[in-house]
Amino acid sequence: MEVYNKNRDKNQSMHDEIREQNAKLKGAPFKEKLSYFMEYYFKITVFIIVAAVFIGYMLYSIITAPHETAFAAFFYNCYGDSSNTELADGFAEQMGIDTDKEDVYIDSTLHLSPELSDSDSYISIEKTIATITSQELDIIAGDKTAIDYFARAEYVSDITNILPEAMLEKYKDRLYYAEFGESKELVPVGIYIGSSDKLNKYFYFADDPILTFIVNSNSLDNALAFLEYLLPD
Repeated sequence: MEVYNKNRDKNQSMHDEIREQNAKLKGAPFKEKLSYFMEYYFKITVFIIVAAVFIGYMLYSIITAPHETAFAAFFYNCYGDSSNTELADGFAEQMGIDTDKEDVYIDSTLHLSPELSDSDSYISIEKTIATITSQELDIIAGDKTAIDYFARAEYVSDITNILPEAMLEKYKDRLYYAEFGESKELVPVGIYIGSSDKLNKYFYFADDPILTFIVNSNSLDNALAFLEYLLPD
């Protein structure tokens, strides 16, 4: 016994109608065929083309994008043109990094308020933690609000464990101390970089910015080189 299926009948009816319309159009003038296409097929055709182009672009971006991150820095509470890449490009050129193979970038879109009460702060923190977890972030630079937060959370390093002795001597007058972890012990976690001509050419901060090193940086040599790139003297 065959079970009645009204959807099958409906689909069959639609199929018959389409077949009938196609048969009618076989000998129809071009204008009539074009009118029929515009009415029934134009929107879906445009949608398919747009979808195909988008998918193709995404695949191309994935295939051609650099697979490794040679250096990444997050600038907090920074002002200026966030799309400007000249500081990162200059550093990559100085270091001889092939940006077709390795990525070098500075993200200056991040914000953190003292009260942590706005959505931008939460989004910025979540993005930062995710990037640290993936071991792709090397440096956080920003004002005291941002640096104090990440020092308390122990996402940045005690720089006495990071900087070689010669660099510690060189920057000893620029050290920034913050409460570190639950102990709230004051630890040198950063270097004041507000006097950097290179930095001030492209970015500016309301307060003297501080540069810190991420605890699990995979590119510590490049991070140290970036500090000297900003403060060569």
